[in-house]
Amino acid sequence: MRIPPSILEEIRTSADIAEVVSGYVNLKKKGQNYFGLCPFHTEKTPSFSVNTQKQIFHCFGCGEGGNSISFIMKVEKLSFVESAKYLADKFRIEIPESRESEASDKKKLALFDVNKFAADFFSKYLWQESGKKALDYLKQRKFTEETIREFGVGFSPPEWDSLIKAAIKFGFTNDQLKAVGLIIPNKKGGYYDRFRERIIFPIYNLSGLIVGFGGRILVDRPDSPKYINSPETSIYQKSKILYGLFQNREFIRKQETSLLVEGYADVIGLAQAGVKNAVASSGTSLTTGQARLLLRYAPNSVLLFDGDLAGANASLRGVDILFQEGLHVQVAVLPERSDPDSFVKEHGKDALLKLVKKARELIDFKIYAFSAEKPLETPQQKAELVNILAESVADVQDEVVKNLYIQEISRRLNLSETVVFRAVSKKKRFIKQKEELQPVTRKQERNLRFQAEREILEISLRFPQMIPIIYQNLELTEYKFDLHQHIISHIYEQFVNTGKINTQYVIDYVEDGELQKFIVGAIVKGEEENSDLLQKWTSDCIRNIKNDNLRQEIRQIMEQIKISESQKDSERVLQLSKKWTDLNQKVKELNIKKYFPDDEEGKVE
Repeated sequence: MRIPPSILEEIRTSADIAEVVSGYVNLKKKGQNYFGLCPFHTEKTPSFSVNTQKQIFHCFGCGEGGNSISFIMKVEKLSFVESAKYLADKFRIEIPESRESEASDKKKLALFDVNKFAADFFSKYLWQESGKKALDYLKQRKFTEETIREFGVGFSPPEWDSLIKAAIKFGFTNDQLKAVGLIIPNKKGGYYDRFRERIIFPIYNLSGLIVGFGGRILVDRPDSPKYINSPETSIYQKSKILYGLFQNREFIRKQETSLLVEGYADVIGLAQAGVKNAVASSGTSLTTGQARLLLRYAPNSVLLFDGDLAGANASLRGVDILFQEGLHVQVAVLPERSDPDSFVKEHGKDALLKLVKKARELIDFKIYAFSAEKPLETPQQKAELVNILAESVADVQDEVVKNLYIQEISRRLNLSETVVFRAVSKKKRFIKQKEELQPVTRKQERNLRFQAEREILEISLRFPQMIPIIYQNLELTEYKFDLHQHIISHIYEQFVNTGKINTQYVIDYVEDGELQKFIVGAIVKGEEENSDLLQKWTSDCIRNIKNDNLRQEIRQIMEQIKISESQKDSERVLQLSKKWTDLNQKVKELNIKKYFPDDEEGKVE
């Protein structure tokens, strides 16, 4: 939906940044600002600042920043509209029904309705006589009615198209059902239900909306997988969702520890027993997004491992990402052939918590698991273990923590720190080489052109008086990076229409998290700058951007000249050579061009 600008302004005015943040962070006033521990990364010394005058927050440790709306977006993992609505409800601001809602927004919101309908359909079927077999199974697993209803557990009928018929009758379409992965095309051109005769576990996002489903087969069959899950959709990105986090996040926050388990039933069974800080990754490998999500709520995570050590090291490599993102990771070992749900039902909550209390550090457990399977009797076996541990440690972001782990590994394996350090460094180089092969823009971000465009954004936000010069000399098409072009167009539009820049609007307009950090960082720097240096800075940035564009054109002309020469097209070569000369002349003129009346620019040698 589209929220009218006047309502957004009312939300920004009413939602005082200090009041909003204090609901999540213990703030103390120092000077004109408030400070507290950052909710977005682990720290012991407060570096998270709230500026009520500018109505922004900024962490000097991790760089996160924004306004009230973006704070709620980051801390609650909501969209811009969801965050604005959240604050509107909190401060009792009415958002009128908008007839201008974009078709794409309506379409996306409708998909949540489809999932809600399906969840209700599965739940109702479970409690009917036809769902008795599934309900009996859940009761045999000692799940109570209260727990089943709390987590929305349901059952899908065995027929091929029961959900399709009910959804179509209600008013949904096959396209909508397909868009959320509830149905699958058949060979005859029709569709059939994806989840048939399965226990259904709805998967919620942090807003409490159903984004997908997991289904466990009721009667095991060799031709069918035990579990199937919704595919990735426009509303379900598995890398950003953890099953049970919606229900358990406040318990995780209070206990400062998350329990990582494998299955839906484990999360539910533990919650029923009173252990309400468990989450599951919904059958996928852990991702950076999930690790950061957990870190937002608690600095500690305990993996409940089933005790079968065969292949343990391979399984645990997926957990390295938690470790590398800064979580304190431990492993608690359950008895062999036990899972968290069965263990807590048989032995009770206290026995489980006792196991959790005895959890081993991740590095310690890896050594234990490896040596239990392969006794460290040969240099080759010890070298293999060192490489496994080096791979875990190599990408740890905190250098102090990394060095402490290197010391611990060397002590445990009776090796010199130098040997372990070299193994870690080798793994780090390998990881870096792989990253450099990826089609990312890290190298681009370091070049002069990227920096010039970034600095133009900073100048425009900190020194709006420079915008007329920038606007007169740089067309939107001259910006190479789409994100920069997108934001500068909004800055130009604001300045042309109002004669000033509202940085709050700019922050709301930025969707890229890294760029938002940069913008907030620029805003908190203030406006003090020597006038002459500011003019030179602005001139240099404009010149660097234009220079890069011209040189890119020159390179293209050179390529065309080579092609024309190989084709012996002398007339074309002559035309291109003249163009090449003109472009080089423009480069010379650019290097002596004055953008301010009294500025002194260097001459071409």
